[in-house]
Amino acid sequence: MKIVNIALYSRQMKWVGSISTPHLMLLICLVFFSARAQEPQWELDTVISTGASPSGIAITSDGSKLVVTNNTVPGAVKIISTSDYALSDIDISSIENYPNGVTIAPNDSIALVNTTHNVIFIDLFGDSVRGNFTAPCASTTLYGIAVTPDGQDAVFPDLSSGCIQQGLRSIDATGQTPGSSFIQVTTSGILYGIAITPDGSSAIVSTFTSDSPKKVNLLNSNVQSITGISGSYGLAILHSGNEALIFDGDSLDRISLISNSVTKKISYLSYNVSFQNIAVTADDKYAFVIGAFEKLVISLANDSVIQTFSAGGTNVAVTSDGSKFFVTDNYNGTVRVYKKQESGVEDNHNPAPLTFALQQNLPNPFSSSTDISFTLPSKTFVSLKVFDPLGKEVATLVNEELPQGTHLRRWNAGSIPVGVYFYRLQTDKYDETKKLILLR
Repeated sequence: MKIVNIALYSRQMKWVGSISTPHLMLLICLVFFSARAQEPQWELDTVISTGASPSGIAITSDGSKLVVTNNTVPGAVKIISTSDYALSDIDISSIENYPNGVTIAPNDSIALVNTTHNVIFIDLFGDSVRGNFTAPCASTTLYGIAVTPDGQDAVFPDLSSGCIQQGLRSIDATGQTPGSSFIQVTTSGILYGIAITPDGSSAIVSTFTSDSPKKVNLLNSNVQSITGISGSYGLAILHSGNEALIFDGDSLDRISLISNSVTKKISYLSYNVSFQNIAVTADDKYAFVIGAFEKLVISLANDSVIQTFSAGGTNVAVTSDGSKFFVTDNYNGTVRVYKKQESGVEDNHNPAPLTFALQQNLPNPFSSSTDISFTLPSKTFVSLKVFDPLGKEVATLVNEELPQGTHLRRWNAGSIPVGVYFYRLQTDKYDETKKLILLR
């Protein structure tokens, strides 16, 4: 190795010493591994037996319940408590078998499950079937499904509306209003997975094979192709609303939803054709990606894989703070629960003494105002702000030094539009973001 001495200068351009190439390489490695050591790690916490062929999975916004579909005959849906992993069975076989895609309305009251021809509405307060919507064409096959942030509409890929065309079908997410609307999407692929932007204006739809994913404007029905991908499967939209992650079969691509193009290929992983196999934490820091033979945890801050699990899975859901993620395994009939490690890896973001949550007796969703409470273990400077789905600040509730103890701040939403908002609490040792839903 050729040794080169590199001069070191202070900010005032005074010589302070020199370092040779081997020492420089050692310094770079120490800095790199020190930075990587700060990343959290997850470990297998428990395995839940769910019965044959668990497929779709969704989690309530408060993280208290999982909804899992059993893609088999007889068709079943499992409601799982995340506190003790107790299961409730909901038999949907009298309507139709093979439940697959699942999503949960923003107010956590209804889960919507796709079977071959039906969308089934499940009451999460009573753990019972509320009703169903039958797609117009008998040969229709339904996979992914999503609900708009205001909780009004459910949107899903309709593979053969009227038996002759593909597109997105929109229905009342509560199941109380009959009928539907339809946006035709011309593609050589098969419309498959779906995610809706935080502002509710557009949907991103994967095309399974042989065509690029589509960005569909839900307001004016305009359809645009996302360039740089020839086939697409699982996908997720970041909470910032400006980017998406799309799994194209052998790599995870980061997508700009402004230019509708690939900005970076993050990683390569084992092949998978599931429609809902990416989950992202609410602060957009980490993504959990499920392949057929492995699972990856990805830091979105530097687009790097920070953890790999040799076992694969089918679909994935994550708590908003990333403390746990849940993976369905179609082959083993289980949901595997992975928990963020509390020790062994330094994590300055969430020290145990500090709590940050909405009071349980106050509304979320809310109509005009809501209270946010938090407890400080010691005197510290606190920033508490509210942002819209595009990251624009809409309110500052705290920006000052506060004493130790429990504090409460009220947000009066005023006349701002209904929809999903995010509130973020920051101190010198804590940073967490959670979701609020404003309804009128």
